[in-house]
Amino acid sequence: MAAVLFGPSGFSTALVFAEGENPSTATAAAMPAPPTVEEMVPKLWVAADTVWVLVCGMLVFFMNLGFGCLEAGFARSKNCVNILSKNFVVFAATSLAYFIFGWDLMFGAGDGGWIGNSGSWMVGGVDNSPAVGDKYQGVYGSISWASVPLWTKFFFQLVFAGTAATIVSGAVAERIKYHSFVLFSFLMALVIYPVTGHWIWGFGYLAKEWNFWDFAGCSAVHSVGGWAALTGAFILGPRIGKYSATGKVQALPGHNMLAAFIGCLVLCFGWFGLNPGS
Repeated sequence: MAAVLFGPSGFSTALVFAEGENPSTATAAAMPAPPTVEEMVPKLWVAADTVWVLVCGMLVFFMNLGFGCLEAGFARSKNCVNILSKNFVVFAATSLAYFIFGWDLMFGAGDGGWIGNSGSWMVGGVDNSPAVGDKYQGVYGSISWASVPLWTKFFFQLVFAGTAATIVSGAVAERIKYHSFVLFSFLMALVIYPVTGHWIWGFGYLAKEWNFWDFAGCSAVHSVGGWAALTGAFILGPRIGKYSATGKVQALPGHNMLAAFIGCLVLCFGWFGLNPGS
């Protein structure tokens, strides 16, 4: 039996045995039965999935180094610091925007419509993992199939939102003002990426009406980032010095091919997290 013993330093719990009682038998009877394999498998499944998604998300975040090195290497030396700084601050801006409203706009249930409308601000909706045998009771039904916890889902989708905004950085390099790019990155993760993402991954308009599937972000991430980059390049126009007074194209060679090469390899490595993790 258990007893509470008081001493000079306070109290503690200990086992006290009756006279003639076998301590080993009494201790074994007091201990709870170990969980069965059937009880452990769902929890181990969730734990393994969580680690996998977190590692893949970290690799996707690491791709930002690749984008920065690639863009800085192909740019002129005078703009190198500006480009690296933009690739650094883009995740700060997108993290804030996606946390405030982007996630709920993207994955809140919208009944096959244009935006998610059942979530709340700052990832405040209810969510639970169906992998442990419980019926799903959250508000993010479009991503309820994932067995990982809510904040793990959020982290992985957050780095995707940052990647979509980072794609634009290369297209507008050496021609956009710093504060304008920060504002654009914020709006990209607040509205543009979540709305189009809801159409595809949030079981919105495209997924429901057109049976549209995107397994690794080729449309939800890369296409959206590409169209945003094309729009930005069209609005800003060519870099100063790209064309002569007569309209002749003038080469603007990059200043560091080693940095560009390292950036390419880092991006290739990061794709081992982006595609399998998706």
